[in-house]
Amino acid sequence: MRIRRAVGIGLLGGTALLGVSTGAAALAQADSDHGAAARIFTERVERYARLRARLEEPLPPFDARRDPWSLLLTRRYLGSAIRTARAHASPGNVFAPPVDGLFREAIARAIYEVDLEGLVGGGEDAVDLIVNEPVPAWALHDVPRALLEGLLPVPAGISYRVVGGALVLWDDHAEILIDALPDAFVTE
Repeated sequence: MRIRRAVGIGLLGGTALLGVSTGAAALAQADSDHGAAARIFTERVERYARLRARLEEPLPPFDARRDPWSLLLTRRYLGSAIRTARAHASPGNVFAPPVDGLFREAIARAIYEVDLEGLVGGGEDAVDLIVNEPVPAWALHDVPRALLEGLLPVPAGISYRVVGGALVLWDDHAEILIDALPDAFVTE
């Protein structure tokens, strides 16, 4: 009888250790996947930033002291140059798997700390999100600080915005959409 109990306890302990090591392996794999997704996102955003910097170099600087008309023309020219250079860009170029999963998890973690009122399309007209195109100013919302702190950093001149429930990568200089993560704030 004692031998059976000892063997049973030994098997139970071994099973528990196996469960712990399997759980640790799963966590290590998840961390590895998140790291890979973060590297992919960072590389894609930096590639875009390098392209924009190259196209922006011959233009006058974006200085608030310039007259508004001149700034508008510079932004329009830059947007047009980016559209030409990224003619084959499509939705999901930046937020493609596994990057989309990384961002959806970050949003899910922060969503309970953020008041989503007004961010997920509360009664406003729908907006078509087209890569390399402008978005109406009335549709762009700032990302709440609690959520912004959980997102990966982006280069200067690029920001996160919210448009009707989508998380958007926005080019502040050209005032165009880089990419969007649709239904990022779905709470169902």
